[in-house]
Amino acid sequence: MALTTVLDNGVRIITETMPEVRSVSLGVWVNVGSRHDPSDCAGIAHFTEHMLFKGTKQRSALQIAKEIDALGGVLNAQTSKEYTVYYTRVLDESLDKAADVLFDLFLNSVIDADELDKEKKVVLQEIRMTEDTPDDYITDLFAEDFFRESSLGVPILGTLDSVGSFKRENVADFLSSFYSSSSIVISAVGNMEHDKIVSLATSRFKDLKSSAKKQDKNDSLPALNGKTRVYDRDIEQVHITLGTKGSSMKDEARWSYIVLNTILGGSMSSMLFQEAREKLGLVYSIYSYLNSYSDCGALAVYAATTPNYVKQTIEVVSEQLSKLKKGDFGGISLADVKTQIKGNLLLSRENTVNRMSSLAKNEIYYGRHVPVEEVIERIEAVQTDDVVKLSDEIFQESKMTLVTLGRLDEEGVGGLVLP
Repeated sequence: MALTTVLDNGVRIITETMPEVRSVSLGVWVNVGSRHDPSDCAGIAHFTEHMLFKGTKQRSALQIAKEIDALGGVLNAQTSKEYTVYYTRVLDESLDKAADVLFDLFLNSVIDADELDKEKKVVLQEIRMTEDTPDDYITDLFAEDFFRESSLGVPILGTLDSVGSFKRENVADFLSSFYSSSSIVISAVGNMEHDKIVSLATSRFKDLKSSAKKQDKNDSLPALNGKTRVYDRDIEQVHITLGTKGSSMKDEARWSYIVLNTILGGSMSSMLFQEAREKLGLVYSIYSYLNSYSDCGALAVYAATTPNYVKQTIEVVSEQLSKLKKGDFGGISLADVKTQIKGNLLLSRENTVNRMSSLAKNEIYYGRHVPVEEVIERIEAVQTDDVVKLSDEIFQESKMTLVTLGRLDEEGVGGLVLP
């Protein structure tokens, strides 16, 4: 059972006890991500995450790493479009020490100017590494074209120019503006008691203030008017991403989207994998994915193939989308798909990091704990007609964005053939 405590300053603490395990996963979540980057500081949310690991008033960056390593634990962080998380996973007996390190780096980072200059070099290498990894890079390129009127289209890492210009005051201003007590969720799952986490957190977070500076970005949602974009690059394969409207985190159709995505390209038994790879041998990698945000989302198909198979691969994808619109799931049983989703969900809950993440995300997006039974019930309620209706609504040529990366011109792309 999940338990929640809210401190007087708005910091939320939510935990779930798993006495059958020996570990504890503890995270500090902030309801801010790259979507909140100022327009002249693209990548500052991600860069701020890096800087909090570079030393505090009590510990150097090396000491932070050594103390967690000495516990046999894990200390990491992640910046997404809409949230940032700092977390640790350790043995239950090491919870006090790990929490002290985690809370210290989150609350007491000194943002040293010399460390900042060194970390800029690190993040610039991270950007270059992404650009050298086509299957990662095309995700950013697709987002840029699909969310072209929104900050969701800006890469989480930022750009070479923006990151290269960062100064200490940019990080300090971002922290004071967005790392507010009312934006923080502390989540913990494992072999511990709720009161223990509350005690550890209260002593450190009780004096944290709520910022008056924070302003929500007035984003424009993407205009789904269809677009094809070819990015030329001298590489062996052509990487393809084709996407359309997805669901927001609060969209009632979200459950139909999850089922649709699983049928289309969510596994080895999916329509896309079986047709494009197993039957025709056109690709090694092909799948679909669903990215959902607070107010919008994208459902996309990714594939990689040689230039001479691009047209055929797009035709095969088009055929599968057309089949879905007609209620033809390629022999896939809706009942089996629901069982697959349920199995994936329940298996993921055996991992304390996944479970800790689920608690925090539910709090951030819904303001409450969402029991797994409720999720399963919503999935079970999805019917064939729901999937067909949704497919007919979103798989329209005029609404779809097609992006390719590789040695190809626009004529080599071909086109969608959707009724």
